[in-house]
Amino acid sequence: MVTEKEREQTAAAEPLPYLGRSARIVGDWRSVDVEQTPHNKNNRGELGKALYYYRNNRVSPDPLSRIETSALSADRRNTFERVLAQAPAGAINPERVPVPDPKAMTAHIKRVAKYLGASDVGIMRIRAPFLYAKGAYPDEGTGAVATDSSSLTPEEASERYPYAIALVYAWDYEMGRAHRHRIGDAAYHFGAEHLRATYANLASYIKELGYSVVQRVATPMPVALAAGLGEMGRHGMLITERFGARVHLGSPILTDMPLVTDEPIDLGVTDFCQVCNKCATACPTNSITTGGKAVVNGVEKFKINWETCYRLRPHVVDYWSSCLTCVAVCPYTKPNVWWRTVAIRAIKWTPIPLRGLVTRPLKLIDDTFWGKLGRKRVRFMSYDSGSLKLPDGTHVGPEGDTGYYYPLKENARRFDLLKAKLKSKPDA
Repeated sequence: MVTEKEREQTAAAEPLPYLGRSARIVGDWRSVDVEQTPHNKNNRGELGKALYYYRNNRVSPDPLSRIETSALSADRRNTFERVLAQAPAGAINPERVPVPDPKAMTAHIKRVAKYLGASDVGIMRIRAPFLYAKGAYPDEGTGAVATDSSSLTPEEASERYPYAIALVYAWDYEMGRAHRHRIGDAAYHFGAEHLRATYANLASYIKELGYSVVQRVATPMPVALAAGLGEMGRHGMLITERFGARVHLGSPILTDMPLVTDEPIDLGVTDFCQVCNKCATACPTNSITTGGKAVVNGVEKFKINWETCYRLRPHVVDYWSSCLTCVAVCPYTKPNVWWRTVAIRAIKWTPIPLRGLVTRPLKLIDDTFWGKLGRKRVRFMSYDSGSLKLPDGTHVGPEGDTGYYYPLKENARRFDLLKAKLKSKPDA
């Protein structure tokens, strides 16, 4: 029996996990307390009545939105996430398939995951800080039951299930351009549904091979970084090489199947984010910093103000539910065409000390051809991001090819940046 003191001594002797350049572990990095995550705090009423009623007593006026997520549904049984979360877990096949070559099995699992619907797959060796402190996933309001690992400590879980399989699902690019609109909501939320189904199918497949799996216990972002799926941007979102930030992470699968791990990647995200600031200037709640990185829980990263971002929701739910502005304006979130590939490779292949010479002109090109705020008008089925139907039946919105983002004005942060720029000038 390994004692707690022996575990701490072993952890202290091990090198710190490497997550890449975008989020660097520099101090005492500990497991996140699941009870302090936003949804859990809100469900206890700690974030005020407006947010509490938004999560528990608010129904969207849009029928498509009501089946996207249980938070806005009239009946949560009409949402796929609720049905999937309450489905009983299947048994593990007692006839275990041998794995003489973990590398071959890893390639096979990745092929299966992509066939099932994943946009990309990464694998990493799990350690205790990657897991929630209390062995449970944050409450998403689906009524999901606790997993069979909820009684395990993070140290015990990481020993029993040493490998984590992380998937991402990329939602539709054109629909995602309609941020702050029902069209963007549909792309975002139904993308999450696709990923949930993919994770469930992959977990079942691994169990049919005779190996144990567990979900809802690992923090998605550090697992994705360590598994080489992307880097963390200024907006706190994962930025992938192929899809930019328009991806869902979901809850990684932990397993005892022997696999081969991936390594963190360098896309030059940190170097680009230092000069870009497009997400910060476009954020309608000023939740994204324009400054440098900060150390949070022993990790050096760009820190967002999650509470100001989160508190926006109950005030806009009659018009849309997910902001997505930071994702839509991110230069990495562009179609995967040849010139985008050239731009990303130019950053990757440039030595780190010289990347500033590359990122600045690329940022200028993005501003010139794509604009700084990304207000593209998008049409999807009967929805139109350039026109909004008000309760009285009238329509509002600009003419032409510009999207309309009621009820928020465009960002306020740009005025702060302008003032700071003027103050920095010698003759100001």
